[in-house]
Amino acid sequence: MSLTVVCKVMESIIRNTVVESLKDKFSRFQHGFMKHRSCLTNILESLEAWTKALDEGYGIDLIYLDYRKAFDTVPHARLIEKLISLGISGKLLDWIANFLHLRKMRVRVRISFSEWVEVLSGVSK
Repeated sequence: MSLTVVCKVMESIIRNTVVESLKDKFSRFQHGFMKHRSCLTNILESLEAWTKALDEGYGIDLIYLDYRKAFDTVPHARLIEKLISLGISGKLLDWIANFLHLRKMRVRVRISFSEWVEVLSGVSK
C-alpha cells in the first residue's frame, strides 16, 4: 500500500471526525461537505423556495456562485486559526497543522519535473 493511499484514508478519518464534531455549528443551508447534501440538494431546495416565492407573487433576483475552488486560496495559517476558533484543539489540531506545515509540490510533464515549491494554501487532492 502506498503512502498516498494511507494519507487519503487518514484524511478521510480526520475529515469525518471534524465534520461530525462541528455539525451543530453548520447552518441548515450548508450543503457542501455534508452527508446527504450536495450541489443537487442545494439547487432543489433553492428551486422550491423560488417556486413558492413566484406562486406568492414575488419577483426573484439572484446570483448563484459555485465556490468549488475556494479552498485553493485559503492560506494554511488562516485555516488553522479558524479551526481553533471553532474549538478544534489538542492532537487533532496538531495533526492537521503538521499535515499542512512545509508542504511542497512539483509538476511532472512526461519525464521532466519542475522545481519544488512550498504550498501555503489549498488542500491536497
